[in-house]
Amino acid sequence: MNLDHGQMEGFRGCRCQKHRHARPFMGKSIAITTLGLGEACARRAFALAFECTDALAARLDTRGSDSELMRLWDAPAGFPVKVSDSLWHLLKLANEIAFRTDGLFDIAATGSGGCAHWTDVDLSTRGYVRLRKPLRLDVGGLVKGYAADIAVQALREMGAKRGMVDTGGVMRAFGPQEWRVQYHLECGAQPLPVPLAEGALAGGGQPSGGLYDPRTDVLHSGHEWAAIRLMVRAGTASLADGLAKVAMLAPSRAQALLPQIGASVAMLTKEGAHALDYAS
Repeated sequence: MNLDHGQMEGFRGCRCQKHRHARPFMGKSIAITTLGLGEACARRAFALAFECTDALAARLDTRGSDSELMRLWDAPAGFPVKVSDSLWHLLKLANEIAFRTDGLFDIAATGSGGCAHWTDVDLSTRGYVRLRKPLRLDVGGLVKGYAADIAVQALREMGAKRGMVDTGGVMRAFGPQEWRVQYHLECGAQPLPVPLAEGALAGGGQPSGGLYDPRTDVLHSGHEWAAIRLMVRAGTASLADGLAKVAMLAPSRAQALLPQIGASVAMLTKEGAHALDYAS
């Protein structure tokens, strides 16, 4: 899924400045585009946005033992652990999606192979997390979307009115600007253009780590969905990212569920984007 910089609706002929910058993010990359900011203002906006996403990556790093997430994993069951606002809000959002999808999206179940449940993550006190049992939290199904959202928040705080954040498969647009996202369905094929304005898109079908199915008590490999091409549209990138996993796991359920949450899902084919109506 790529941004087509040459086909932004209303951009041709516009005298506003466009700036773009990209950098690595948790083994992938994050690219930010702004419209209307001068060069110096854009640099400052980029700096704050990347500072926020870098801090998030450090908090979630599982390669060492000193990240916030690792300290949370190692904490005794029932012990309240103080965490940053960023991590607390990420976990709160994950639990909200779990609640609204009847546990089809569950970072506790996925991280612990079904031995725990999202209700085992107590977030009743702001800034503190209490795990009711020993468990691991797998935030991989939400982190790209969450990173895009916090980057947009930072850009807006620095005065950006229009822009796009692309975290690789998840995109968040903000401001009165329509963008054209190019979905590449297969190598060498003509890409499918999809419009995006003031909202987010998340693509499904690429390996995305494990997905736990509470209906069958099976932890699936993300590679099982490599041939599926679907797209979820939502108001925020976090919501689109999490719901894309729900759509891959239970497509027929997602078709009925997502509109209730203010989102939509469609299958992508060479002929275009179509309503998702196949059985799971």
